[in-house]
Amino acid sequence: MGVITPAATHNAINGAVLPWQQSVWADLIKRHRHSGLPHALMLTGPKGIGKHDLALHIARWLLCQNPSDDACGHCHSCQLWAAGSHPDFQIGQPEEGSRQIRIDTVRHINDFISQTPQISRCQVVIIRPVEVMNTNAANALLKTLEEPPGESFLLLETERFGSVLPTIRSRCQRLSLAAPKAELALQWLTATGVQTAIAEHALRMNNNAPLAARDWLSGAAGDTQQRWLELLLQWSKGSAPLQTVADGWSKFELGDIITWFYGLTCDCMKAMMQVPHEHLLYANAVTELSSYAMTDKIKLITLQDKLRLTNGQLLSGASHHNKMLLVESLLLDWQALLIQRSGSSA
Repeated sequence: MGVITPAATHNAINGAVLPWQQSVWADLIKRHRHSGLPHALMLTGPKGIGKHDLALHIARWLLCQNPSDDACGHCHSCQLWAAGSHPDFQIGQPEEGSRQIRIDTVRHINDFISQTPQISRCQVVIIRPVEVMNTNAANALLKTLEEPPGESFLLLETERFGSVLPTIRSRCQRLSLAAPKAELALQWLTATGVQTAIAEHALRMNNNAPLAARDWLSGAAGDTQQRWLELLLQWSKGSAPLQTVADGWSKFELGDIITWFYGLTCDCMKAMMQVPHEHLLYANAVTELSSYAMTDKIKLITLQDKLRLTNGQLLSGASHHNKMLLVESLLLDWQALLIQRSGSSA
């Protein structure tokens, strides 16, 4: 069952609202005091900007027994929240090992919010990411969105608003969130103890999304991507067989590899068009690949389309790819692009 309580997530929002969400938070407070919040609120925006943190903050505030401009932090509800055992709150998300939210999860949510709140004045459910609900799950949620029982709130999170079914979108009020300005993002990340130069690089690698940059640094993603590049270089030079390179790539999350590979091909296209290296996301990788040239732009665009389509399928939860076969296919497509420049050694 892909439904959890806040035990694993409450620590993220026991403090203040993220700096770049202060105005959004103030507007939510004002709206709730004057006309109340909608029963279904959809938080949209790119990955790593704090959508989930804000959703958790809203949930804690709505459940608080003595709320003001924030949850009081002292009432019985806030104490249960801090312990990760609030009976009036749940999160619906894909089950472990799955990329989809299935109908059983939504049925559980529907049953949950049809009950009377045990502690607070309302019940709150977060569903994330809403775009990966399969058709049956989405249909099961529609009636609840149309006629929410009692005092219940549904907070839906999505990175790809356009991929959410129109029937779901039309029954929610949208709250659009954006990445902070570069200066604020850098200020926040360096305040966590990251050196300025490293923080600037991490933000650049993560589309200026501060939380994504923080996770990228803590997860040693840079070292992992360097390993992917080393394997790609070996394959490009012919110094490693297809099986070895594919095995090396297949040890990692497929979506992460596809995203990185797509970004790299975009930088290769920019380099072909004489874009300065300081404007490339993976400039060092492009430099290391500079002993090879792309045969033509059409083949590169074809590979990019394949990567983009695959990534969309992975993000929607609709992918049924054999990881090894897909990786091998992408590597063969890449090999077909390359010719060694004259005068370059293998």
